[in-house]
Amino acid sequence: MGSDAIFLLDETGYVDCNGEAERMFGATRDYIIHKKPGDLSPETQPDGSNSRDLALERVRTAWAGNQPAFDWKHKRSDGTLFDAEVSLDRVDIAGRPLLLAIVRDVTERRRIEEASRETEQMFRAIVENSHAGIFTIDDSFRVTYANDMTGKMLLRTNEEIIGRDFRDLLDEESVKIVGDRYMRRRMGEEVPSRYEFNIVQKDGNKRRVEISSTIFRTTSGNLRTVGQVLDITEHKKADEELRLAHEELESRVEKRTAELREANVHLQSAIAQRVLAEDAMRQSEIKYRHLVENANTIILEMDAEGKVTFINRFAEEFFGFDESEMLGHSIVGTIVPAGPEAQRNFQALIDDIVKHPDHYTQNEYEFVKKSGEPVWIVWTNRPIFDEQGRLQRILRVGIDRTEQRRSEHALARQASEQAAAAERNRLARDLHDAVSQTLFSASLIAEVLPRLWERDEAEGRRRLEEVRQLTRGALAEMRTLLLELRPSSLMEAELGYLLKQLGESITGRSRVPVEVSVRGECPPLPDVKVAVYRIAQESLNNIAKHSGATKAEVSLICEPDKVILQVSDNGRGFDATAAHTDSLGLGIMRERARQIGASLSIRSKAGKGTSIRVMWKGT
Repeated sequence: MGSDAIFLLDETGYVDCNGEAERMFGATRDYIIHKKPGDLSPETQPDGSNSRDLALERVRTAWAGNQPAFDWKHKRSDGTLFDAEVSLDRVDIAGRPLLLAIVRDVTERRRIEEASRETEQMFRAIVENSHAGIFTIDDSFRVTYANDMTGKMLLRTNEEIIGRDFRDLLDEESVKIVGDRYMRRRMGEEVPSRYEFNIVQKDGNKRRVEISSTIFRTTSGNLRTVGQVLDITEHKKADEELRLAHEELESRVEKRTAELREANVHLQSAIAQRVLAEDAMRQSEIKYRHLVENANTIILEMDAEGKVTFINRFAEEFFGFDESEMLGHSIVGTIVPAGPEAQRNFQALIDDIVKHPDHYTQNEYEFVKKSGEPVWIVWTNRPIFDEQGRLQRILRVGIDRTEQRRSEHALARQASEQAAAAERNRLARDLHDAVSQTLFSASLIAEVLPRLWERDEAEGRRRLEEVRQLTRGALAEMRTLLLELRPSSLMEAELGYLLKQLGESITGRSRVPVEVSVRGECPPLPDVKVAVYRIAQESLNNIAKHSGATKAEVSLICEPDKVILQVSDNGRGFDATAAHTDSLGLGIMRERARQIGASLSIRSKAGKGTSIRVMWKGT
């Protein structure tokens, strides 16, 4: 009770109090003595009750031998109010009947609970509006959570999914695949988190899905699996049709006579162009889907008048507006060009959403950045109504479709750009699991945080810090993705800045603290910068995936004609003399160092960690 205020009362009022009571109420003992409970309270309580009358009622209850405990709004001597928990108990001291009152200040706890509820609501909205099916299962394969997209894929309601054995929703072959992967992962075996299997819909139809999953342990020590699935049935059908078409054409070519060979050459060329175009379109679609799953998207909320009430950081950076320029302002005049016609069209859209909300689950419009650059955005909309059915807010999750629109008109004549698009898609897939799983893990922690805080405040604070670290790491992952998707930005950024972003993203993704130190200014040579950055990236990825380390360090020393990079960890290490050239990406790192004329050395020993050192010297 060291932080609780303690009072003794008789029929006339307070007769004694401890030092914490003086501190809590900002008053001396002499000021408090002979005051009544209602004197240290505002005129009314939050429910509208008169404080003096309600306090008298509670005191009478205690005098009658009961032990009431209740929430109370108290007032300090300076007039400020605070929330408290109060308990009363009748005691006898030296033969004198008195009431013992214990008062605990819970203002800070209430504030944290409210902040946790708001964070949970935001993360829940993002998960529920995801284009991927997201679910969790327990150690017995029972489904404990599923978002709406999971139900749409299975043609089932949430009530038909929650509590059901996940294996009942798969075909016979897929049950074996999923069970085998799960048991191997539980035994500590390195198993790829992304693989494919078949789900069975309610009507008996099968759909091919791609899953990305991870296992985590709840605060109560139970194992849970988080899964994220994408329906790839149509892509598989298209691939099979292309394969069969290609085989048929090959057979025809072999049977053709010499007179038809020239015609067949032209035909094969046309087919090859078509396959390239269709593959490019497929890759573009995968890129779009992965960006949505990773929450690397535009998220904003507006009221029924079109005024912005929330905008995320990615949207600020994307449109070029600060939060202060958007909050409280209509989207007309900011991301929608101002004008009477634009205002009328926007109001008509709002009116139609009220009448037909189902028609606006998704739509696509042209918007404009602060710089004047036009952009096309695909929106997923979620209208929110009050109890009377009146539109209150619209939550919008947007994805930039500008580049896709441009590429759709230039695929046939821009083969070189397709290679760059494929590389960007590879980067998006590589970062997909880390960001989405990090955000989802943060949402799960935020969901249980209020209950955890009530049981163990210290553990609650630690978990709150963990949520902060997770969201900070996810933000660093998205910044890294933005840099790598824009080669010019990667070239312009300082190498030290790039390494710090990389360290934060690895910390958020793997929970391995990464300390980055930079000394000096590096030579402005793009090839050297990119090679050193890629080697650091590959090294840190190896640490996160394979080392079992509890910490890592990145050191960069720059001089006018020399750059030294060292990446080290305290993990399990390995026999560097016995490692294959291409294992753990060592071959790739050596090749990158060779291309810029740098030396690369590796020091590692089982149980002693690993250190990779790169040194480049200018001519």
